[in-house]
Amino acid sequence: MRKRLAFWTLIPLMMGTLVGCNDRLILTPLVTEFNFDTLNDLTYQFPDNIGEFSHLEGNNIADGDYDLADGILSIKKEFLVSLDPGKYSVKLFTTMGEADLDFTVLDLHNANRIINGGFETGDLFGWTSQTIFKGETQLQGFIDSGVAANDASLVYTVAYDGDGEYVYGVDSALTQTLWEEHMGLMSSRAFTLGGSGFISFKLGAGKNSDLSYLAVRNAVTGEEVGRYGNSHFNATGVTNEEALFAENLVGYKADLSEHLGELLQIDIVDYGARSWDFITLDSVETYNETEPATGTLAINVSPTIEQAYVPNQLINGDFSGGLDYWTVSDQRGWYTDLGVYDTFQAPSGMLRSDATGDAARGLIRSSLFRVDGSGVISLQLGAAQGTRFDKDTYVSIRQAVTNTEVFRFANTRHNGNTLITYYIDLSDYLGKNLYFEIIDNATGSYDTIFVDNIVTYYAEAPAYDFGDTAANLNS
Repeated sequence: MRKRLAFWTLIPLMMGTLVGCNDRLILTPLVTEFNFDTLNDLTYQFPDNIGEFSHLEGNNIADGDYDLADGILSIKKEFLVSLDPGKYSVKLFTTMGEADLDFTVLDLHNANRIINGGFETGDLFGWTSQTIFKGETQLQGFIDSGVAANDASLVYTVAYDGDGEYVYGVDSALTQTLWEEHMGLMSSRAFTLGGSGFISFKLGAGKNSDLSYLAVRNAVTGEEVGRYGNSHFNATGVTNEEALFAENLVGYKADLSEHLGELLQIDIVDYGARSWDFITLDSVETYNETEPATGTLAINVSPTIEQAYVPNQLINGDFSGGLDYWTVSDQRGWYTDLGVYDTFQAPSGMLRSDATGDAARGLIRSSLFRVDGSGVISLQLGAAQGTRFDKDTYVSIRQAVTNTEVFRFANTRHNGNTLITYYIDLSDYLGKNLYFEIIDNATGSYDTIFVDNIVTYYAEAPAYDFGDTAANLNS
């Protein structure tokens, strides 16, 4: 097994130093210290007079962790980030003998930091990205081509205003509208929170903090310990009196000191597909010895549902009590251009997202329910049949505490305002506490969603066929 990931600084060595374990094999080291900030490869001059190269051994180095090209032997950063700080040696084998290659992994609090938080490798090295919509990889929101030059901008003449040469920005090959349609999830490697317990980062775009945000979660339990959106979207006078902070970046800091010593990870989430529903990002630093002197204190918008008792049948699932036990999100990303927000109503015991017409947008969140009995649940959907209904008007089922989405579905059998019954098998989550989010992120004709008769407990599975089941849009 490799050792835990590490992060360090580069100190160049003098050229010409000889390294070898016998008199026959002599290599000239070029770079023999790994710096976590620069994420450099190690390099050695490989002369012609030491035979044909065979392989390297030691410290779990494997094929693919090194390369020999044009007389230069390189040990790759992909291997080096897996090592703790310290001094190391790997053994070189050729047809004429062997030699020891010594190197150092510098200590820059590597275990407390994520890899490539500033995207200075020019790609998503150190991050793991995935699609969250129907497996459509061509619509994946976090891709290498989204790493952009720091001086580029999508719409305005101001630069991204990030740090270094690169930021995570916008794929310049796409229009703004096409880029907004992309969705996805991007995760860092795990790190141990240290120092002051403050993390810092720069965010741009992300107009709606319910759909586009940076989340911090416990890497062991999955608990979402913080969720932060771009609260200064479209604001002026934040760090530049003349700049309009749309896709350009605003600095934030978040106090996570109550989680010092915990193993955490960063998730960058884009669940939206409308105007400014994407994220630009830079300078994610998870180790700060003291509280950063600059940056806006980030607001934690992670949903918390406090409930002393969690029943197996959702409270007010038929909306006979109006919107009782449901919480309407007040994130300003849902507001109209006039700063007005009025979306959900429950006339005659049915939830509707058209309080101000089909153009109304919003999110409403249920109380908790416990998956019990057969694990099958059902509910009725109506309307929600706009041109992009499965992206914009849908139901999300999430797990409490982690806030991870376990199921997402839309009204695939829509028939005007007629309510259609859908069944979902949640038996994989028996005993777990879940909740619903009803989302209307659309503005066109029939771009409103009706919901009624949510049943979350059947002692025995009801009779239904495949055509009655909800299709998971995350599959």
